[in-house]
Amino acid sequence: MMNQHTDEYKIILVDDGSPDHCGALCDEFAIESDKITVIHQKNQGVSAARNAGIDAADTPWITFVDPDDWIDDFTIKKEIELVKTLEASVDIIMFDYVREYIGESVVESLSIDSGFCDDKLVAACQRAPFFKLIQKGRANPYSINALWNKVYRKEFITKNNIYFIPEARKGQDRLFNADAFNSTDKIYYLNECLYHYRCNDESVSNKYNNNIVELTNIEIFELERLIDKHNLSLDVKKLLDARICTRLYSCMRLYFLNSENPLPNKQILVELRELAENEPYKTAIKTAPIQFLSIQEIIFLYTLKFKMYKLCCSLVRMKASRFGDKLTKG
Repeated sequence: MMNQHTDEYKIILVDDGSPDHCGALCDEFAIESDKITVIHQKNQGVSAARNAGIDAADTPWITFVDPDDWIDDFTIKKEIELVKTLEASVDIIMFDYVREYIGESVVESLSIDSGFCDDKLVAACQRAPFFKLIQKGRANPYSINALWNKVYRKEFITKNNIYFIPEARKGQDRLFNADAFNSTDKIYYLNECLYHYRCNDESVSNKYNNNIVELTNIEIFELERLIDKHNLSLDVKKLLDARICTRLYSCMRLYFLNSENPLPNKQILVELRELAENEPYKTAIKTAPIQFLSIQEIIFLYTLKFKMYKLCCSLVRMKASRFGDKLTKG
């Protein structure tokens, strides 16, 4: 971050009650550079930390960098040159990025020319946080939900009261962007890779979580609230139904079938059946559109639709075994 080829930027580091020496390390960085401001607060979660950073920012534009990731030396300079050209005619700028795996780098791009998004792309971006980015009838893995491949105009964020929801500890980025993208049509795309996202199988999002069902319910509730807030179409609600079904898979992977779950298999099956046969999952399983689902997702959905829970669990275990997930209950 400190090797950028420009002086026209500031860095805000938020120490969210870190139990190790991160806070002291942040203070050392601030001593070395007047570009750095450090905020110390008691642990409140990543959403509260980001909100504090937004409020403290006194620059016209904001971008986010996750702790494990990195940006190229010219990233900030290119962003600044672009926003100076566009001025107030844009609220969100998004750009390409690289997913960094061990021994492999994968570029994800919209693969179109740089420029303002047309009406079709804007509509696709506005719908994407409710399930996937759909272009020309197909799913594109390019992330509309991530924060780190975007630049946001600060006035746009604060004027529209777009903040992170502290209670939502899953899908925070998705919720933020669902609100942001549906609050504007002034979106610009830059066809350049400016960010490196480190993919880590040991991240918190891949670990056993006995609160995952509760957190998933909060995320779903907030997405439903945003559909009402922005008066979105029935088609968007259908996309959310598909999202709800795929979140059930995450619940199975991170809780129900995780090897660290202490419950007996019979109790796990009872809890899974109870969850799938109550709202909002019951309706979502019935009405989710399959045209945007992968073959594996369709099979998963149909095992739930026909209440074949044992088969569903077996299929999830089979898929997990292929990728080395810790699902050993059987």
